[in-house]
Amino acid sequence: MAQKGISRETVLRKAIELIERNGTAALSMRELAEALEIRTPSLYNHVKSMGELYADISRYAAEELRQAQLAAIKGKSRDEALGALASAYRRFAKEHTGLYKVTVSLSDLRDDASGQAAAAIAEPIFLALSKYGLDEEQMIHWQRILRSIIHGFLTQEEAGFFRHYPASVEVSYQMALRCFLSGLHAEIEGGQYEGQ
Repeated sequence: MAQKGISRETVLRKAIELIERNGTAALSMRELAEALEIRTPSLYNHVKSMGELYADISRYAAEELRQAQLAAIKGKSRDEALGALASAYRRFAKEHTGLYKVTVSLSDLRDDASGQAAAAIAEPIFLALSKYGLDEEQMIHWQRILRSIIHGFLTQEEAGFFRHYPASVEVSYQMALRCFLSGLHAEIEGGQYEGQ
């Protein structure tokens, strides 16, 4: 089998391609070696283990999601930014289902890889929330709430639970976001925070 031109980057790109096409469950060293047209033992010249490979993929996936969110909020502030971010987040998850699933499996990774990936995904949300005058602890809470709403919605949508009713899924998503923003504004307007 050919081995010419194989590098760690080549292996990573091929693994990402396979995940995007077939999902994470189907990825194995054997399948990856076959796709690269090399023998399975030869893969270990480039990656030590599947765990190491998944750590690299998770960093890549998290950075892609981070960039999608940052592009969405560029030039926007407050509610407009959070709305654009939520739309970009959902679009990324729907267009890159395999990679998105890697980002929600971060607890399976080593602590350092998990922390780096989680921080990359959360960074744009913290950036958008920073315009509301919240303190650091409250930004952590509201970031968790927003990601829970988005991920919960995506999980239900992918599982097919929304297909049984005629109402628009997009409208439901926008309503969920408005509920989040209403709660955020209510807490701010309650006088607990400055910088409105």
